[in-house]
Amino acid sequence: MKPLFSVIVPIYKVEKYLPKCLDSILKQTYKNFELLLIDDGSPDKCPKICDAYAKKDKRIKVIHKKNAGLVAARNTGIENSQGNYICYVDGDDWILPDLLEEVNKIIEKYKDIDMICYKARRVFTDYTKEIPFDIKEGKYNKKRLETEIYPYMMYDNRKPFCEGLIFPVAWNKIYRKELLTKHYCKEEKIKMGEDNAFVFECLLYSNNVYFLDKVLYEYNQLNVSSFTNSYDKNRFKNNEILINYIEQNIGNYSAIIDNQINAFKAYWLIMAIFHEIKSQKSIKEARKHIKVEISQINKSKNISLKGLPLFAKGYIILIKMHLYTIALIGAKIINKKRNSTNN
Repeated sequence: MKPLFSVIVPIYKVEKYLPKCLDSILKQTYKNFELLLIDDGSPDKCPKICDAYAKKDKRIKVIHKKNAGLVAARNTGIENSQGNYICYVDGDDWILPDLLEEVNKIIEKYKDIDMICYKARRVFTDYTKEIPFDIKEGKYNKKRLETEIYPYMMYDNRKPFCEGLIFPVAWNKIYRKELLTKHYCKEEKIKMGEDNAFVFECLLYSNNVYFLDKVLYEYNQLNVSSFTNSYDKNRFKNNEILINYIEQNIGNYSAIIDNQINAFKAYWLIMAIFHEIKSQKSIKEARKHIKVEISQINKSKNISLKGLPLFAKGYIILIKMHLYTIALIGAKIINKKRNSTNN
């Protein structure tokens, strides 16, 4: 029998968490799915763990490949999938037992659903915290998407900058394969923010989306070695590739989307400045690095101040004026205040 769902798990250096991840998928109350484990050249015990699990369950297919990054691993999963719907689970996260069953109920009720988005929570050492989900549960047709979702999708001006109405991750959404194969991220050079590159595009080209007000995914915050927690000296270059990709694929869709892309560009440039604080460099060294990187991408000139909140306007002005030292000192002060508040 053809599987309804293809669950794709990209795997790289997650041996500590992988068994829990795989067990959570295999314990699903809905059984008609295939599980594709994409070993992205992981140098630890992950390949052996994958093979061991595959021997226990015929629904599991393991693909070992040369390391090429998350985008390439996910795309390998799509290419080898047989299901009508695609579900992503990161190798260091886990899902609740009824995820696929809950989604299947929606698919059976609404045959024309292109995407299903559901709630998730962050898992810390001794507590969990739900990720904001400020959308009323229900089916959203194209008209409702255009009026209630798209105007706030990437940047919701009712929230702190730059929070969008949609949490831009791949893993709290399930996609009709026909939709995903047309709009998946094709730029494998993107190493950070890759979910942004196709999640918004898929939403824009969906005719019907269901938003499910139920926590079904657990986002592991314990893996401090993950890419999101590490410093990347190539962040500016990565951001340029990401933004270029988004502009090429959804730019000119509408004036509303173009304004959100502008805010998105501002946010990612500002966050690249903040990212430098992770490098443990001196302010002088960080300033030198930023100067070189920004001179190469020269993206700040294309960011309009119109529609941006005061904080973002101030930062973009500092960047446009090459006042990187002030921008870095400000980022360091803000980060220090945030850390003291969180502690």
